[in-house]
Amino acid sequence: MKLNHSISKMTLGTVQLGLDYGIANNEGKPDEEKAFRILDSALGAGVNCLDTAAGYGDSEKVIGKYLADCNKRRSDISIVTKFKLGNISSSEVEIVMMRSVEKSLKNLNTDYLDILLMHDSKEFSTFGNKITKVFENLLDKGIIKVAGASCYGFGEIEAMLRNDIYHAFQIPVNILDMRITKGDGIGRLNNKLVFARSVFLQGLFFLNPANLKGNLSEIGKYLAAINEVAGEMNISVAQLAVQYVKSLKYVDSLVIGADNPEQVSENAKLLDSKPFNLEILKSIEEKLMGAPDWLFMPSVWDKQTK
Repeated sequence: MKLNHSISKMTLGTVQLGLDYGIANNEGKPDEEKAFRILDSALGAGVNCLDTAAGYGDSEKVIGKYLADCNKRRSDISIVTKFKLGNISSSEVEIVMMRSVEKSLKNLNTDYLDILLMHDSKEFSTFGNKITKVFENLLDKGIIKVAGASCYGFGEIEAMLRNDIYHAFQIPVNILDMRITKGDGIGRLNNKLVFARSVFLQGLFFLNPANLKGNLSEIGKYLAAINEVAGEMNISVAQLAVQYVKSLKYVDSLVIGADNPEQVSENAKLLDSKPFNLEILKSIEEKLMGAPDWLFMPSVWDKQTK
């Protein structure tokens, strides 16, 4: 099956609707009224894709209730959700996947999923054939329209790119994280549906380097460099971060979350800008390259920032 429409250049990340999330988020998880206003703001700004996951607290349920209450056609909104298998045996793959899908359908108040992704693409190396068969079944029955995976590195999805069943991929990429952008296999993503996440690296780019503690204090120089580049270009750090990723030809949509409705509108406006040309892209990459790989794994951050 195919999606009902092309995906908007911005996809609303909704982990904030279900969990306290983001190192620069001082507002916490929104209540239902505020969450609905965030969703309203996104759809009003032309965003037609919502990114969630079974592991994002009650994000799916919030979206499902919104879909039931709002005056929007389901076919006008694409929903991306994700599943994890966890510590199971090969014989349990089908039942665990199907239970997750059934729960997501119920939570989201829908009878189909536009895009279903493996939340942990490393599980493919263990259960690849089993996962593929379940995806085939889900696609054949019209329960999902597109299958794919979310990853931390290109190597995790390389085998999937050989199978046409896997069409959508969510990857980390930003002005410091150039691992996939500069990798040898980047051309193989050109005919896929690619979502870029971690565009602001959980909001880290907006913090004052002087306030970083623990291992994060080591990357203050990169934050300073980001601010310097943005200053030289006479644009904000947010504009630099969004415009850089938007300019990468293999990226179809940027997954950007928001703590409040105003942020949604601001982020959507950032995407109205023209892409950088190749010369500017190269200059940015030369000035900002070299950040350590551990920085792109928030699970290892020392998150004291005050």
